[in-house]
Amino acid sequence: MNWIAPALVAALVPGLAWGQKPTLGPTVTGIVGSGEGVARTCLESNYPIGMGLALAIPVFSRLTTVQVAGRGYWLSQGPDCVDGFPPPDGTYVQEDRINLLSRSFVTTDVRLAVRPGEQLPMSLALGGGAAWHEGYDLPYVVLGTGFTAVDQPYLRLQLGVEYQWLRVTGDRFRRTFQDFQLVSEESLERVHRWSHAVVFGVYLGFVL
Repeated sequence: MNWIAPALVAALVPGLAWGQKPTLGPTVTGIVGSGEGVARTCLESNYPIGMGLALAIPVFSRLTTVQVAGRGYWLSQGPDCVDGFPPPDGTYVQEDRINLLSRSFVTTDVRLAVRPGEQLPMSLALGGGAAWHEGYDLPYVVLGTGFTAVDQPYLRLQLGVEYQWLRVTGDRFRRTFQDFQLVSEESLERVHRWSHAVVFGVYLGFVL
C-alpha cells in the first residue's frame, strides 16, 4: 500500500501547478424523474429534495477534477392519495421492496469531471456511488453535466443535471387472498433490476 501516497501526489500536483484550487460547499438537489423501485407510489411519502456537501479537487490537469459528494434527503412532501384495498380473491406473485423516494435516505458518490475546453463553462462527469436507506441499499452509476454560472476567485456557482442508473433489489412472494384477506404466502427468489433517476442540482463552492 506504499504506492498510494505517491500516486495521490502525482495526480494532485499537475492540477495545483496550473492554478486550480479545491472547492468545498453546499449542494441542493431535486429528483425530477425516476423509475420503478426509485419512485414512490401515491400512497407513500415523497423525499425528492436533498441537501449536502461536495468537495472538488483538481487532478492531472487544470481541466479535470475529482468530485466527492454526500446528500441527505430528509424533507417529506407526504402522500397524494388514500389507502387502497387488498387485491381480489386469487393467487398473485408480488414483489416487496421499499421504494427509494418513500423514505428518507442518504447518497454518497465519487466522480471524475472533465471540462472540454478552458474557455467553456461546461463539464462532464462520470462516477459511482450508493443510496443508503431502509431496506436494500441501491448502488448506482452516474453521468452528469454542469454549467458554471459564477466563477470568482473565491466562489463558484454551478448548475447541473445528472442521470443515475440504480440497482434495485426486491423480494418476491406468491400470495393467496380470500375475502380480501391474505390466507397463504410463499417466499420466492430475490430479484434485481436496473432503474433510473434524473436529478437537477445547484452547487456553491468556496475556493479553499
